[in-house]
Amino acid sequence: MEKKSKLFLVLCLHRSGSSATAGVMHLLGIHMGDKLLTSSPYNPKGHFENMEFVTINQEILQTAKASWNNPPINKKIEAKIYTLSKMRAFLSENIKPVWGIKDPRTLFTFEVWKPLLEEVADITYVFIHRPFEASVRSMANRDRKGTGNASLILTPYLKNLYHYRHTFGLPAETIIDVYYEDMLKNPEPYVRKFNEKIGNSPGYRLKEVKNFLDKDLKNF
Repeated sequence: MEKKSKLFLVLCLHRSGSSATAGVMHLLGIHMGDKLLTSSPYNPKGHFENMEFVTINQEILQTAKASWNNPPINKKIEAKIYTLSKMRAFLSENIKPVWGIKDPRTLFTFEVWKPLLEEVADITYVFIHRPFEASVRSMANRDRKGTGNASLILTPYLKNLYHYRHTFGLPAETIIDVYYEDMLKNPEPYVRKFNEKIGNSPGYRLKEVKNFLDKDLKNF
């Protein structure tokens, strides 16, 4: 039987430290994609998001008449036949022995992707935690639309994050919890956890990770 790939699937809110986490994953040898979203003033070191994956997630949300900033609430998320074929094509083109995908929208599209991902990969779920108020302030600062608007957008993401982390039933051994504020202060335990799952030595590239994680880039 063909050996499955190792996939690190990031589940996160917007503005939660996920780009920093995905950058760490990239440094440790997790392939985050060939065509990545470019950097921006609010993510100067990059998002580490596969553009094609993001586009497919947008398409799935559009089917539910939703979008990243108008998240679906209590709607069954499904993919049309042509979207499913795009998903399969994406997987056949993007699988690497050790790879990762990250897009906050996955908190809504997860159950559409999950059976397809399980066919091709052993999945490690990377949950990213940051105080909700900090993510809200960061989004309000970026979008200039106030904390009330940001909180309204992010609350359904938070509910889904909690659901998949605590009540959905993912096996504990398949989960890595990343606490963004803690990782900035001391990345070593997180580097060790990732390296263990990847098959690297515990301290592999720890120095590069410390250089990459810039506390001054933290938005709120």
